[in-house]
Amino acid sequence: MATIMAAGIILTIVLMVSPAFSLDCATQKFSQNRSFRNCSDLPALSAVFHWTYNSSSSSLSVAFTAAPAASDGWVSWAINPTAAVMAGAQALVAFKEGGAMVVKPFVLNSYSSIVQTNLSYPVRQTSAEEVSGKMTLFATFQLPENMTKFYHIWQVGASVAAGRPEKHAFKAENLNAKGTLDLVAGDDGAAGSPGGAPSESPSPSRVPGDSPGGSQSIAPSPHKNGDSGIRESRMSYYFLLFIGSFLVFYF
Repeated sequence: MATIMAAGIILTIVLMVSPAFSLDCATQKFSQNRSFRNCSDLPALSAVFHWTYNSSSSSLSVAFTAAPAASDGWVSWAINPTAAVMAGAQALVAFKEGGAMVVKPFVLNSYSSIVQTNLSYPVRQTSAEEVSGKMTLFATFQLPENMTKFYHIWQVGASVAAGRPEKHAFKAENLNAKGTLDLVAGDDGAAGSPGGAPSESPSPSRVPGDSPGGSQSIAPSPHKNGDSGIRESRMSYYFLLFIGSFLVFYF
């Protein structure tokens, strides 16, 4: 009986601790030892966004991670310089093609028109990977010199046809997958001002978004690179696992 109780304790511990290894800003690690200066747990679709902004070169390196709506689906991260909506967005979409992960650029001219074409901002170093059912797309954008605050939109879908993402669901979490990214505030670790707007763009509070709530200002997480958080989580995990194992053998 004691052994069964101890085994139950271990199972409880694992179930409680394992979420620390699920998708979140502090614990996520990337292949090729890639790291980023800032990260945020986005408020919709359980997505995570990492980024580094180089002000001297006006380059933005990003990593966006989310679970597609189905195994053969897609994930996307986009910039919209004028409004917190999909129409007008400059998007990168990651999905599986021929068994391999690919990243393709699409411009959403309207809600009924999505065109695969080069984006308005030069993009390089695009790649994607899939780990444990979650897709991550990587890219580096060359932004205009004064473009340090803008709207961004992220999304997931269930299917791809002929190399093009098909429509996503229109649930609340899909419609709320948008925000304002402040690159300068992200650099110094300060939160972006709520309701702030990109330069020469309307305030998000006045932009007719996909949902009545409008866009959300995305403040960077206090985590930098996430390495310390990963080590601390793993140490706690192994310590608790050791205690649980000890209880099994003791009883």
